[in-house]
Amino acid sequence: MIRTGEELLELVRPGILNLKPYTCARDTVKEGVLLDANENPFQRIHCGSLLNRYPDPHQVDLRRELSRFTGVPFSSVLAASGSDEVFDWLFKVFCIPGNDSVALFEPTYGMYEVTAGIFGIPVVRFQLDDDFNFRPESFLERAGDDIKILFLCSPNNPTGKMVSEESVIKVLENWKGLVVVDEAYLEFSGQASMAALVADYPALVVTRTFSKAFGSAGVRLGYVAADPQLIKLFLKVKLPYNLSVLTQRAGIEALENLEEAVEEIDRIVKEKQRLEKELEAVENVEIVTESRANFLLIRCPNAREVYESLFSKGIIIRDRGSQHGLENCLRVSIGTPEENDLFMAGLKDALRDSEDS
Repeated sequence: MIRTGEELLELVRPGILNLKPYTCARDTVKEGVLLDANENPFQRIHCGSLLNRYPDPHQVDLRRELSRFTGVPFSSVLAASGSDEVFDWLFKVFCIPGNDSVALFEPTYGMYEVTAGIFGIPVVRFQLDDDFNFRPESFLERAGDDIKILFLCSPNNPTGKMVSEESVIKVLENWKGLVVVDEAYLEFSGQASMAALVADYPALVVTRTFSKAFGSAGVRLGYVAADPQLIKLFLKVKLPYNLSVLTQRAGIEALENLEEAVEEIDRIVKEKQRLEKELEAVENVEIVTESRANFLLIRCPNAREVYESLFSKGIIIRDRGSQHGLENCLRVSIGTPEENDLFMAGLKDALRDSEDS
């Protein structure tokens, strides 16, 4: 059931199809005697960028770099204020409250459900299998006609497990809705992006971010690879100037200096491997899954007490025990070698204290 870009328009909210987007001052003209946007005319330069003028709403330079980096055509890529903004666009374009729903597989990243709640869209919850793998059959057997979007995270947060390309293709070829693959942690996995599939599967939407592997969480920059028809719709509903001059510049510079990111990724992966070995030697600690991301999910007795003990020492991890299937589970991000040493020492102390109490 491979949809064309034109066929995807059948899923779009009618009001969006007929929407005339806001025309901003920099839509067409970026140079000259600019007296059209009520800007301050006096140049203000910071971090090498001119700031008194509005940024390019079409992100031309940044999208060109993203196209080179991903191998996806310029018309199929668009940048956002983090991946979360892309989720906003998807709900705006496709989901009608009282009519549509979206699906996700638990446990996973919580922002999908939060965004659905903001837009008043019900969530249909499916469960990963006992090994936290995504099984497309379990979705295809139960997916109702009201589900517009399926959200998948690969590597998944908080399990760190991958969703296979074969599984995603099976859904795309047997279901009428959109499949969103969130690849926030992909660079740590050593696997290729599914963005290349967008050309053959217009119902596939791939989101990625600069927050993790590129070390730019403070910049708030993400992007989406999708069919050109979808990119046009996202351009309709996004805020006119959703990315600042500085944000766009930061993204371009990051892509121009890939060697730094590659080096840091390698260091993080090696530290994760070291931490795995040390955790395996700790009694009563289980590494829940083989993580392909920059974090590990562990299970231990009295996990909440362990979390609070670490917190009291200024070592901040995440308690994931409230999520489906993750009782007594903690998620720890891979830090610097020194931070990881502090975590291991604190964990061992907390486990001893927990046993004694």
